[in-house]
Amino acid sequence: MNRLIGWQVASLGCAVAGIVVSGYLNAAHWDRRALVCGVGDCHAVQSSRYAEVNGIPVALLGLGMYAVVVVLGLLRWRYPAWRANATILAFAISLAGVLYVAYLTYLEVFVIEAICQWCVVSALLTVGLLGAEGEGVRVVLRSGT
Repeated sequence: MNRLIGWQVASLGCAVAGIVVSGYLNAAHWDRRALVCGVGDCHAVQSSRYAEVNGIPVALLGLGMYAVVVVLGLLRWRYPAWRANATILAFAISLAGVLYVAYLTYLEVFVIEAICQWCVVSALLTVGLLGAEGEGVRVVLRSGT
């Protein structure tokens, strides 16, 4: 079996941490009493109309993104022939995630006028994920596989 290299470890680390944070936010979406916020106003953000998309909690969308990236990471580790495609797909998913969290951050700051510390952590993890997967794409393109 292959061993993981730095950018793959970083990607899996960000994605697993993202699963924890978005899993917590998803649970807090259904039980507002579970939401603990030391900085900002997480309750205002979580109860805003932007916390859902067509009835689906935004945190659940994030959880799905992180889970897919973990699966892709495990697949490219286990099946080296899938490395290039899995890496490019994980990069594309991460890029979409960064664009979406940029939009959500705009909403927090300028529309809701409240910041959720957990949302900021998730956004930073998504940016970290994009950076790791971007390095992966660079490695894949350089190696030609």
